[in-house]
Amino acid sequence: MLGKTITVLLLSLTVVLAAPTRAAQAIFAGGSFWVMDALFAERPGVANVAAGWIQTSSRQQRRQAVRVEYDSQQISYGELLTLYWAVVDVFDKEGQFCDRGREYSPALYVQTALQQRFAQQSRAKLELELGKQIQVRILPASPFTPALARHQQYYRQHPLLYGGYRRVCGYPAGEKLRLSTLAGAPFATSAQ
Repeated sequence: MLGKTITVLLLSLTVVLAAPTRAAQAIFAGGSFWVMDALFAERPGVANVAAGWIQTSSRQQRRQAVRVEYDSQQISYGELLTLYWAVVDVFDKEGQFCDRGREYSPALYVQTALQQRFAQQSRAKLELELGKQIQVRILPASPFTPALARHQQYYRQHPLLYGGYRRVCGYPAGEKLRLSTLAGAPFATSAQ
């Protein structure tokens, strides 16, 4: 009986000590999915970044995007938004930098009411600060299709090609941004 009690107590303690991670997803479109992948990858709390396409309409048009899986106890949706706003050209709805067309146009794809609220609030704060209308759309998430393996972690697979592309095209080096340097940004939130 004592052995069974100790086993139950140990199992209970293991469950309590193994704090559950709060897995969440966010989808961002901001031009090249190679650049967005590099922006979010390898950050504390980010478990996985998948480059791919998200459907934009029933006519099979699509937009390059990344699906970010993260632990909301380590990095918040608001912090991901802060990184996103810091690197996209918020006034260009026709693409990003040298990448032109709907496939490269910026958008936030929200999956929950909370993401919707924080995306709208952060965009409104940024518009107030900049005094101009932001052209980044906030849309409900639609089917996401991962790109082929050769597009995943392109920045890591081909660092010289990626670096040259990013610089020639005009994309900022978002992968070098640190949240600590953006901490005072008016569009940062503490949204989970």
